[in-house]
Amino acid sequence: LSEGWWGGNITYSGENWNFFGDRPSLRALLEVTYEDGTTTRIATAPDSWKLFAEGPLSYGSFFQGEVYDARLEGRVAGWAEPGFDDRAWEAAREVPLEGTAFPGLDYSQQRLIGQIGLPPTVVKTLPARSVEEVRPGVYVYDMGQNMVGVPRIRIADGRAGDTVVLRYAEVRYPDLPEYRGNEGMVMLENIRAALAHDLYILKGGPQVIEPRFTFHGYRYMELTGLGQAPPPESVEGLVISSIRHLDSHYETSDPLVNRFWENITWSLRANFLSIPTDTPARNERMGWSGDINVFSQAATYLAGVAPFLTRHLLAMRDIQREDGRFTDVAPVGGGFGGTLWGSAGIIVPWEVCQQYGDTRVLEEHYDAMARYLAFLDARIDPQTGRIDEGPLGDWLSPENSKNDNTLLWTAYHAYDHWILSEAARLLGKTGDAAKYRERYHERMAYFNRTYVDPETGKTVHSGHQGRMFGPPPPGYEPPKAGDPVDTQASYAIPLNFGIFSPEYEAAVARHLAQAVERENRDDSGVLRPAYSLMTGFIGTASINPALSKTGNHADAYRLLRQRDYPSWLYPVVNGATTIWERLNSYTIEDGFGGNNSMNSFNHYSFGAVGAWMYNYSLGIRRDPASPGFRHFFLEPVPDPDGALTYARGHYDSPYGRIASSWETAGPVAVYRFMVPPNTTATLRLPAESAK
Repeated sequence: LSEGWWGGNITYSGENWNFFGDRPSLRALLEVTYEDGTTTRIATAPDSWKLFAEGPLSYGSFFQGEVYDARLEGRVAGWAEPGFDDRAWEAAREVPLEGTAFPGLDYSQQRLIGQIGLPPTVVKTLPARSVEEVRPGVYVYDMGQNMVGVPRIRIADGRAGDTVVLRYAEVRYPDLPEYRGNEGMVMLENIRAALAHDLYILKGGPQVIEPRFTFHGYRYMELTGLGQAPPPESVEGLVISSIRHLDSHYETSDPLVNRFWENITWSLRANFLSIPTDTPARNERMGWSGDINVFSQAATYLAGVAPFLTRHLLAMRDIQREDGRFTDVAPVGGGFGGTLWGSAGIIVPWEVCQQYGDTRVLEEHYDAMARYLAFLDARIDPQTGRIDEGPLGDWLSPENSKNDNTLLWTAYHAYDHWILSEAARLLGKTGDAAKYRERYHERMAYFNRTYVDPETGKTVHSGHQGRMFGPPPPGYEPPKAGDPVDTQASYAIPLNFGIFSPEYEAAVARHLAQAVERENRDDSGVLRPAYSLMTGFIGTASINPALSKTGNHADAYRLLRQRDYPSWLYPVVNGATTIWERLNSYTIEDGFGGNNSMNSFNHYSFGAVGAWMYNYSLGIRRDPASPGFRHFFLEPVPDPDGALTYARGHYDSPYGRIASSWETAGPVAVYRFMVPPNTTATLRLPAESAK
């Protein structure tokens, strides 16, 4: 037994241990079937089970790593064989449901349920690409891919008592003046308070190191304690994930775009491990709701995540506050996000229902969704109509200081009402559907008269920025009511959600296109090139869909193909094999840019554009009137510039494979499709006639 998520060290502060319980326990039923067909059942109980706590596994923790003393394996050798002498074992102890280490904590009302979905397992095995002795006796293995899991190391002839120390890192220190003296060494500053390394004491002779009760996010593994490095062919990486296989594929004529899509899939595998973590490496590995909010639609296309997300929604409900607020982190609670994070409690069940056609997730989550909307309504200032539930806005946007966070909160608040009105309609709650639809129109009207200049159609400040997270950038002056916002996110999010009034949509679409096509000055004062991605965690999920919804497909493709910073492909150009937390998590010129500790190289939020790849590039889109792809739309959009000459891929829907591809050669475009049995599709192509 080991800690797992339940009883170990967890949260980004590193201060919480035994968050849910203070003693690892086992409840099991052993069923023995004999050759004559008879069976015996032995349930866990002190009079029928024994315990041995002095074996080779001394410690195991997701966050702190594993300690294993192979010299002690003899103590438990043969325990599963007939005739084993168990006199040294002690009677199992019954764990009381009351009176734990925390006064007042009572487990008497807990209910055990079956596992929802499949448990995590080893889904891939990666061979080490190379090994380098970066310092005498310090060997660094490159797995060639930022992965999540544990190593398997075969030691040919170890010396008893030698201690092998394994440390794990996503990146190494580059050869830059700032890191002089550390060049080539693994960079562990971003791991922060997590110890995150393994100790293995050799027993002598041939043996295999394979930790069982931890996992690490890493591309590079540092090994010390041996006089000679095991060759690369003796080192493997066991990739662990709750995602056993992908349900889709996407590729184009551009190898960088293809690598970017691969990076999205690797970050999905890495962070969908029991819970949707925001990073698998540092002292966090937590279910931040802002991340899954924006990534949930892409995730439903990438893999069959309905059970996984259903389980996470149960965790969100379990810790929903009495006043209805969804905490920013599940399942442990806490955080500092606000509306854009808590809205995952409404958006995720909606995406699951729409993708898989199962309304049960809405039925189970409906009351929690309604309570959250009531909480948001209570956060509205009755005098001004502004919602104040933050503080975070478009987190890690290069131009975030220009945004009015209340604009973003209001757009989400209105969209949440629209979702609940549709959920109520699907569930036959006609009264609720009308109520939430009316409330949606009220908040939509407030948004348009508060955040849109009626003459120009540009987004403007309300005069209340909302609480800022961290110090303002140099030269920052608080905005006044009516000052222009005019950022990519301020147009993209409301456009994607359908919040702008019809009379403003044409102007807003033009302003969004201009915000993409022009140079923009970021929060550091640097002028960034045209077609730069200036959105953060939240806005990035909406920008390409908003462009394509308004017919600006060329701008959407140019954003996708951009290679300069800030862009999706800039990390790929710099060697990324997963999605980074920051668009500039690492650059060849500036290294980690001073963000050594607040940095993750395996965050899926910026990969939310994956949904656009399926919905618009391939044109595979759901029909809201027919959830689960019983009927769907096929409307692929070739790259108007011709820079991408083909795109092809598929999605394995609940009814079977939906395939779509296009290929261009001059003025001619060739389309191919596959529609699964028992479904219908509406095909829309850019043609002058149907002949």
